[in-house]
Order: sequence, then C-alpha cells, then structure tokens
Amino acid sequence: MSATIGNLAQLTTLILAGCSFTGGIPQQLGNLQALNSNKFTGTIPPTLGLLSNLFWLDLADNQLTGYIPVSTATTLGLDQLTHMKHFHFNKNQLSGTLTGLFNSNMSLIHILFDSNQLTGPIPEELGGISSLQVLLLDRNSLKGTVPPNISNLVNLNELNLASNQLTRQLPDLSSMTKLNVVDLSNNSFTVSAAPN
Repeated sequence: MSATIGNLAQLTTLILAGCSFTGGIPQQLGNLQALNSNKFTGTIPPTLGLLSNLFWLDLADNQLTGYIPVSTATTLGLDQLTHMKHFHFNKNQLSGTLTGLFNSNMSLIHILFDSNQLTGPIPEELGGISSLQVLLLDRNSLKGTVPPNISNLVNLNELNLASNQLTRQLPDLSSMTKLNVVDLSNNSFTVSAAPN
C-alpha cells in the first residue's frame, strides 16, 4: 500500500478487507477503519496513536509482529485512542505485553487480541473499562492471575481467556449477569467452589 494514501485528508473510512495487500502499514495513514484479512507484515506504527478520533481499528487476520505501541516520553501509542470502541488485533503474531495499553478513560466495546503471542499479565486497567462487552484474550501466553476487578465488567457478554498460562483462583464472576459465553479452558486455575 502506497504511503500517498496519507494525502487523503478528509478520509473517515477505509475498508480494505480481503485485498491481499502485503508489506507494512504506512505511517502516513489517516482516519482508517478496517485493514483486516490482508497479508500486512511488520509492526503496528506508533503514529496510529495520533488518530485521536478513531472509532474502530481492525487489524485482525494479518501477519503483524512486534509489540503493541504504547506512549512513551517521546512517542504516542494506541493508549491515546480514548474514543476507540473496537480494538480488533486478533489472528496476528503480536508479542510483548498489554501493559500500559488500557485506561479507564477508554470507552471500548470490543477487545479482540486472541490468537497472538502475547505474554505477561492481564492488565488490571481492563477492569476499569465499564463499557466493555467482548473480551477475547484466548490462545496467547498470558501468565499470572485474572485481576479481581474484572468482575466490574458488568456489561461483558463474552469472556474468553482459554489456552493461556493463567494460574491461581479465578475471581467471582457472579456479578457479571450479562455474560453469555465464558471460556476459561486450558489454563492452570486453582480448584475452587463454583460461584452461586
């Protein structure tokens, strides 16, 4: 994909799903929406953090590698996208942790990071995103415990943490009355009584 696409200053929607684009994602992209189901390689450009009004970022089903960019003292990251509703990064080869990516100012509805190579803990900050409806973190290498405040996600209707390396006791999910689908299989949780 040519970097000249960044010259489209009024672009609000860009859907290129299933086009078999190869190569990296240009740093110059404007307000894009869906780049899923292509063959993009390389890393996610930190400059996407400049797209402060971006609503939907779908990079699923590509061949993206590397870390998810988070803000530092000198660069912006995806943690700046507080108007975002949809983070679709599933079915890539992303690595590293989710640390620093989420905060309670976000209004995310979908977080899809399944089928990657993510490591580290599930961030406690996820429990502060009260708008969240779907959380898919399955088929990664996430470790540690499930944060107790995940039970604050009372609007969640799908939770999939399957096939990670999660341990210890699972928090009480009984306050999450909107849950329709829960998959916690293939982890190493401590045996505990089922919630009432």
